[in-house]
Amino acid sequence: MNTMKTVLLIGAAMALAACSEVPQVTHYEAGSYSGKPDTRPWESATYGGDKALWESDMRARARKQTEIGRMPPG
Repeated sequence: MNTMKTVLLIGAAMALAACSEVPQVTHYEAGSYSGKPDTRPWESATYGGDKALWESDMRARARKQTEIGRMPPG
């Protein structure tokens, strides 16, 4: 009987804890972005603004992530 009371008490505590969640909403002010400005990936120091080089590196990276490309021929 004591175990049953404990289980009910824990269940009631869990139910009450689930009901007390506060909404998590971000409030923005119009026209005032306070974050860091985004840059394009190919504008980094590695690529120096060369979009074609960045695209070819991304294609090569995608090819190497498949299992078929890693298998030895034969």
